Amino acid sequence: MKKRIFAASMVVIMAFCLIAFSGSQYQKAEAAQTFEKVDFISGVVIVNKLNLRNGPSLDHDVIGQFKKNKWLNVLAKIGDWYAVFDPDSGKVGCVYGPYLANAENINTGKPAAPAPATPAPSKAPPAATPEPEPGKESTDLSQQEKLLLDLINQERAKNNIPPLAADPELMKVARTKADDMTKNNYFSHYSPTYGSPFDMMRQFGISFKAAAENIAGNSTVEGAVSSWMKSEGHRNNILNPNYNYTGIGISKSTKYGYVFVQMFIRK
Repeated sequence: MKKRIFAASMVVIMAFCLIAFSGSQYQKAEAAQTFEKVDFISGVVIVNKLNLRNGPSLDHDVIGQFKKNKWLNVLAKIGDWYAVFDPDSGKVGCVYGPYLANAENINTGKPAAPAPATPAPSKAPPAATPEPEPGKESTDLSQQEKLLLDLINQERAKNNIPPLAADPELMKVARTKADDMTKNNYFSHYSPTYGSPFDMMRQFGISFKAAAENIAGNSTVEGAVSSWMKSEGHRNNILNPNYNYTGIGISKSTKYGYVFVQMFIRK
């Protein structure tokens, strides 16, 4: 049986193609525009209402509207605008950049400004990142969860990055998110039940200084990790040395085989 492989990264690629080649009129109007890479894959709306337009300017038609805290996949930057994909409606378009924040930086209920490219130096060296005790991280993990964590930590080891430790409470959150996606038949960082990953973590009492989430739909654990490593945004989450704890959720899916959720936090 042919494997059915699907990951958020594939959605991003497909959506980017749609926005880049969605019609001769759009191509002509935006011929001089340059698509720039962005260093994050998810954005959160930080104004009460944000229009989705079919091009990167106010001259383009409004094709949708988002409310505050709406979660969007960010495809590229076009001047002061972002090309985005809405996983709930399937729409692709452009939103005004200052009204969309890097979701990774939303660690409180307040809108967050984009993180600086280089962190400001601290007066004292940061505390050592706690490393998991050998075997401790696999205590309550299923065979599939243990395999995924091992593969992720192998990738981190290749880049001389300390391993992630499985946090028991974050494991509960990731498992709940995976089950929520299969139960309610959606594939998105934004849950109709719990909101954004950051909202969900806070609801479950998780404290963190930084956080991120990767999701995938795949028939195997190896396929999910491989798809993440081929996507710049997902790969950056996996190889981010700032994260030291993780939660993993895997839920059986009739559509993809399995739905995978991996949450990352720094305590």
